[in-house]
Amino acid sequence: MTEEQVEISLNTKKLKLSFWNKVTHFGIVGFLIFIPASFAFLHFKDALNDKSKVITTKDLLIVLIPLGIALLFYILQSNRLKFQEVDTNLSKQQLKDIIEKVANQLGWFPKEVNDNYIVAITHPSLWSGSWGEQITILFTKNKILINSICDPGRASSITSMGRNRKHVNKLIEEIKNASR
Repeated sequence: MTEEQVEISLNTKKLKLSFWNKVTHFGIVGFLIFIPASFAFLHFKDALNDKSKVITTKDLLIVLIPLGIALLFYILQSNRLKFQEVDTNLSKQQLKDIIEKVANQLGWFPKEVNDNYIVAITHPSLWSGSWGEQITILFTKNKILINSICDPGRASSITSMGRNRKHVNKLIEEIKNASR
């Protein structure tokens, strides 16, 4: 993560991805848009060659259904970039100790460790239903921001079989328990 990505993430409360990570994260959207885009291209090409055809209801459905599904996936994938905020009075060292404990329990491997953030990834087994996850933790004064998404550095995936929720919830639970 660059400092610019960290700053944008802190301001928007959404994980700022690099260009190629966005391509992977939103891959399903591009795939679904390919169908209507191809259809539109072919109709446009026919119109240029004076062979235009009447667009039927069936044709409209071929375009509108994938576009509707693409919109739903875009909203879903965008929402997955939102951070969960946790207010805490714990010191940064206490938080890092808790993060290390949770990382050991859930099999996180540090990818980037900085004074302002931690990015970790997982390497789940073949039968886990996931290619892996990326956990991002940002530190601010009296608060941390936590996000877990399917690892954008690996194959595009739209589900982690509940693993992203598990990562976030476990870390929040441990922080709240330590804050009592």
